[in-house]
Amino acid sequence: MSKESTTETINVEELKKQFSDYLRKKKYRNTLERYLVLDRIAELDNHFSADELYLYMLNFGDKISRATVYSTLDLLTSCRILMKHRFQSEGAKFELASRLPHHDHLICIECGHIIEFRDPSVESIQQKVCAQFGFEPIEHSLQLFAVCKDPRHCEHNQ
Repeated sequence: MSKESTTETINVEELKKQFSDYLRKKKYRNTLERYLVLDRIAELDNHFSADELYLYMLNFGDKISRATVYSTLDLLTSCRILMKHRFQSEGAKFELASRLPHHDHLICIECGHIIEFRDPSVESIQQKVCAQFGFEPIEHSLQLFAVCKDPRHCEHNQ
């Protein structure tokens, strides 16, 4: 798991306030463990699974249960702090919604490498299709599955 910073600035305190407001509104308990999960997520700059996050936290010596990680990820997704993705047959992957808003994914089916991209024409298509059928666009999720140019020599192949 990478801890490198990204070009997008993450305001962890703002995310904590959003989370706290959500927990209070839905009558969930505010626990230190839930905020620790959010802190650790903010350190990551890539997509992660619940198990990857759990192991990452254990490597830091965090005292937390797998169940708490899973339930907190569900809560963070429900309050729209996290985005949950299913890339083909893989289990769920998560990312901070605020890190790179309105983006899509190109996924190599051989090595699993994920490229995030923005293309204004995708937004335009969303507008056009919604207008055609009398809908108001809210959001979309585009996942393109492809193969690297040379899968045998791909630097991302595991």
